Amino acid sequence: MTSFHFDIGERARHAGRFIGRVRGELLRALSERKSERGLSQEALARKLDTKRSLINRQLSGESNLTLRSLADLAWAMDLEISFELKKPAVNAGQNQPIQNQTMTTSTVRHGQIRYINGAAKPAAVHATPANSELGQPKKSA
Repeated sequence: MTSFHFDIGERARHAGRFIGRVRGELLRALSERKSERGLSQEALARKLDTKRSLINRQLSGESNLTLRSLADLAWAMDLEISFELKKPAVNAGQNQPIQNQTMTTSTVRHGQIRYINGAAKPAAVHATPANSELGQPKKSA
C-alpha cells in the first residue's frame, strides 16, 4: 500500500485558511441577502453583467477570487468590505504549537499529564487525578 505525506508549509496553510474564511463570509452574506431580498447567483450575475457560472465558480473555489472580483461581489450585494490585519490568535485545536507553553494535555477525570522524556529511556507518562494531591489517597464521601 502506497501512502503519501504532504506538507504544504505554514505559508500556504495560512493563505488557504484566509481564502476559505473569505469564501465562507461571501457565502454567508449571499445566503442572508437571499433570505432578505431573494438575491440569487443569477441576480448577482445580471447586476455584474457576467455569467452565473462564473459567480458559482468563484463562490465554490473553482475560480480564483481577485480583490476586484471580491469588491464587485460585495458591491452587487450592497455590502461594504471591512478588512483588518492583526496578529494571529493561536487557539487549542489548531494543530499549531502555542509559544512559551509546556507540552501538556488533560483527560476527563484526571488533571494535567506531564510528558517526561529521559535521554535513552522511553517516554514516561505520569497522570495525577484532578481531585487529589500527589501521594495522598482519595477521600471517600
